[in-house]
Amino acid sequence: MFLLPSLLLGLIFAVLLGGKPARLADVRFRISWTVPLALVVQIGLFSPLGEGVPTALAGSIHVASYALLLAFAAANYRIRAFAPVLLGLLLNAIAVAANGGRMPVWPEAAKAAGLDPALHSNISENADRLWFLGDVFSMPSAVPLANVFSVGDLLIGFGMAVFLVVASMEDDGERILSLPRLLQPLRMPAYRRLAAGRLVSMVGDWFTMGALIGWIYTDTRSTGAVAGLLLVRLAPSILGGGIAAVVVDRLPKERLLVAVEVARAVAVAGALVSVLTHQQVGIFVAVAISGGLAALSTAAIPALLPSMLPAEQLPAANAELGLSADASRALGALGAGTALALIGAPAALLADIATFAVAAALYRGLSVSGVRLTTQRRQDNPLVGLRYLLRHRRLLVLVFSFASATVATGLANATLPRYLDDVGLGAGGYGFGIAALGVGLALGGLLVGLTRVGPSAGRWIGAALVVMSGLFAALALVEHAPTALLLLAAIGFVDGTTDILFDTVVQREADPDFYGSVFGFASAFFTTTMVAAIALAPVANDLLASNAVILGASIFLVLAGLIALLGMRSPSVRLAFEPAEQRA
Repeated sequence: MFLLPSLLLGLIFAVLLGGKPARLADVRFRISWTVPLALVVQIGLFSPLGEGVPTALAGSIHVASYALLLAFAAANYRIRAFAPVLLGLLLNAIAVAANGGRMPVWPEAAKAAGLDPALHSNISENADRLWFLGDVFSMPSAVPLANVFSVGDLLIGFGMAVFLVVASMEDDGERILSLPRLLQPLRMPAYRRLAAGRLVSMVGDWFTMGALIGWIYTDTRSTGAVAGLLLVRLAPSILGGGIAAVVVDRLPKERLLVAVEVARAVAVAGALVSVLTHQQVGIFVAVAISGGLAALSTAAIPALLPSMLPAEQLPAANAELGLSADASRALGALGAGTALALIGAPAALLADIATFAVAAALYRGLSVSGVRLTTQRRQDNPLVGLRYLLRHRRLLVLVFSFASATVATGLANATLPRYLDDVGLGAGGYGFGIAALGVGLALGGLLVGLTRVGPSAGRWIGAALVVMSGLFAALALVEHAPTALLLLAAIGFVDGTTDILFDTVVQREADPDFYGSVFGFASAFFTTTMVAAIALAPVANDLLASNAVILGASIFLVLAGLIALLGMRSPSVRLAFEPAEQRA
């Protein structure tokens, strides 16, 4: 079911990323005859031609056809991009073999796809062994040729698309996907300290919010107070991003990071005093200060990276920092919940202060051994960075495309609790949805870290945003909870790649003297559009059904993708820094 769409998507992305599909003719497969033979057997078996075949024999023949496909995949294991295909075939074969030649299907999935399992001899509602490997997902019945599908089907489709992209681009002996490429930045001691400091700091950030949200809700039993605290945390980032755009390029970034962590520790200490005295105003003030300061780090860290690492290691480093952000979300939230349950909010905030102190110590020990970025060309005018951004079309296009995408994600995020309740996940639906997004974000970041990112990263961002719009549209049509969570994970996967590539493109194409300006203004702009989308979401949800709001959000993603595709057509990659003697 996924094969033809996967082949089409793979070819489209191969062309967009600068690959040459003609190179596919150079790939030499082993025992390739097994694939058409297996497909002919399956088509004959589950068509009118196979109606007279006894059930037991039909099951055995079905399993044998999968054995042929597995033999093909295993014989071509040397093609690494084929690994998902091999795994998908293996999972499907196990499910079919365990159920006597029938694929298990969830009744709810079949109903959502508008299928009657009794009319399809290759699936069965009564096949309940290893049911989780069966057809547990469904395409919406409104889609032409709607069908049910399994995890194995998904892996096969994904693997075929990846294979087409990789085979179209590998022409110089260097692998597109490589684990050593992801780990290479960790060889640099200064980068290890930076990554560790950011992880600890972000764990502290989530720890703070988790502890204070839990405390304020327990104290007030008011969801309004919780929403107000979240807004107070988010809104000051707009001001913080603007300040970052002015100061990050003018100050030593290592010292700025230390100062930010110390100041955030002081802010949390203020929150601790407010908790002890039950002064909610003090808590809101402390959270606002911490949120504004966090925006300085958000701009300073990617601006500092190019002075630590060679340009070719930047995508992997950005990916690792993205993965640490995902890990910190889980660790911080879990730690806050555990601390509130066992030791209470005051002790939790004391532990939180310690995380910022540890982060400050790690940043203090930074020793940038690479070529340091100069700031000799900076001027005293604080708006010089904004003027630089406005004059550079490609960077401006990138910022505007992401701002449009942020409107979509803000609308969708605020609508998720209602939408996931509508599809049957109940009160815990939002938590399940965010977890699915988080898994997808981590996997997307991991893929970028493993991948050789060439000069076509800007075009990938545009294409990925268009794909995200399609996933949003599919989400709006789905009424089946497991499929909704799968689509959220897919959205997170694509989003995880674009976030990291945004940092990489800026680091490659911006003047090093203006890294802080670009990242700072971009952060302020994105936060502004996010706040606007969240503010718009209640109005939209009063007027429209939840799936209609999600569908409307997809329009902003189409716009974002088109902006990036049209504006980033011609690569303009430059080294993130160059030897000092060449800059004199």
